[in-house]
Amino acid sequence: MATSALLLLVGVFPRPLRASDHLDGPATTAHRVTDLVDLYAFPTPKKLGFLTIILNSYPAIASNGHFSDKVDYTLRLRRASIRTGGPVGFDTSDEVAIRCTFYTPTDDDKHTASCRTDAGFGATVGTNRVGKESGAFQLYAGQRSDPFFFNAVFATAYADKGILLSPLNQNLLDGLNTLSVVIDVELKQLFRSEVPTLLAIAADSTTRDTADGPLRRLDRLGRPETGNITLFAHGGEEDLRDQYNADPSFVVPADHARAYRERIYKNLGFFDAIDHNTDWTDSDRAALAGILADDFLVVDVGLPCTSSSYLEIERSLLRHTKHQTCGGRQPSEDVMDNLFGLYTGGLSGPPIRDGSDHPSHPLLDTFPWLAEPDQSDPAKIKTFLLNTALQSQP
Repeated sequence: MATSALLLLVGVFPRPLRASDHLDGPATTAHRVTDLVDLYAFPTPKKLGFLTIILNSYPAIASNGHFSDKVDYTLRLRRASIRTGGPVGFDTSDEVAIRCTFYTPTDDDKHTASCRTDAGFGATVGTNRVGKESGAFQLYAGQRSDPFFFNAVFATAYADKGILLSPLNQNLLDGLNTLSVVIDVELKQLFRSEVPTLLAIAADSTTRDTADGPLRRLDRLGRPETGNITLFAHGGEEDLRDQYNADPSFVVPADHARAYRERIYKNLGFFDAIDHNTDWTDSDRAALAGILADDFLVVDVGLPCTSSSYLEIERSLLRHTKHQTCGGRQPSEDVMDNLFGLYTGGLSGPPIRDGSDHPSHPLLDTFPWLAEPDQSDPAKIKTFLLNTALQSQP
């Protein structure tokens, strides 16, 4: 285990690609408690009118790692609707923010997490403790096994060189843990006037340089792979990830949004050519670039989820058909195969397998949905090697 992990670290991590939104830019790589790595959102199973949101941060966290009282996480939910005029995409309004703050004294047993709306609705819990099901807002905050899975060598070759390697079951994140905030929330408590069916969801991390200073955004997150594949910098291009992370979700400055659309449009052309076929028309490629540049998950809480709901709403929008699933994102979904298939094969492109097909540990079928953290000796060795490799990079 240690030898194979070290080979992966040496072979992959000096490259510009990272995993999902893990280590998505110089700033978040240097301060990993600020690094938001994955966002999931889906209708809560067996709880009508509830939404589950999972926000993961701090990739490859050591067993003694924890949240920081200097960094807040915010989940942003908006009503969404399919745009009827102008560019293809979604309109959003009526934002509800759930802000998560942390109390982290020297005594780890006294660490707490509090996630609340501006109106005070929410909960406070001790970290790393799974409580009993309770009311309209259930919260877990603490370490869990990282559910994201992908073949890093395959993804690097795909994004950097435009090469499709043979599938291989080689999940770089196998055995690694992450900090997780997991919320099951009754939507009528967030949107009192009328519960929306279609939701747009994004997240960010912020800090204050002084106790009474302004908030400074450190990272933001919507769809997976926006920073590390969709906005990939080829051939000496400017790395846009730190700028992207500093922008506010839903209200990105116009010149920045234009730069993201242009980069995504160009990259989609690069990815389209990988299979030596032209599967995207210029107009559809431009439309998808615009949708992806508006970076948030879109969830329909009135429709069922399937094993391939991720991006189904966006695909249907471009096909001018009605979507059939919840969209959003579930931890069990193979978003990498889905993404490779869409970017390279067009709207009808089937998934392209990288060979890594499931989380390193089985997911739970009850709250908090994610597996317990892996505290085995091989996992600790791999975490140590990875952190050592990251600390040695310039």
